[in-house]
Amino acid sequence: MTKNRIGSIFFLAFSSFYFFNVFSIKKMPGSQFEVMTASTFPFYIGLAGIIISTILLILTFVNKDEDSISMSYLKSLDFKTTALFIVAMIFYGFTIRTLGFIIATIIFLGIGFIILKERNVKRIFLISVGVSIGFYLILNNLLGVYIDPGMLVEYFTGGEAWWKVFFKG
Repeated sequence: MTKNRIGSIFFLAFSSFYFFNVFSIKKMPGSQFEVMTASTFPFYIGLAGIIISTILLILTFVNKDEDSISMSYLKSLDFKTTALFIVAMIFYGFTIRTLGFIIATIIFLGIGFIILKERNVKRIFLISVGVSIGFYLILNNLLGVYIDPGMLVEYFTGGEAWWKVFFKG
């Protein structure tokens, strides 16, 4: 089996899983007649992923290049970096509600830069802070997408009782 065929099969499986989960996205009451809902963009992303991966899979059967995967190729892949990024993404998913979008994204991007062996602390800090605050401002102010500030921010601003930060009860 070739690298392109394995990649397109993996991408097709991922896109199909993503596409079928789009239908479980809850819509706001009264939004059934709106042009754009919470599931519009994910629907088209999943559909495009399925179409593109199917085309790539068909092309791997049409082009008969015998570029099969060897053990030396598999040994050359950096699975450690991939695993570290997966752990960082899981950490980001668990902390975004508590820390809030901006703080969790700054930490996630900083960890990502460190995983990619960037050692300039000033560059890591400036890019992480700039991207997360800029993206937050674009989403919140320009596009009108509400992003929850997080339980930590609500705790310090008095938006929620202190015990709700630590206990969900």
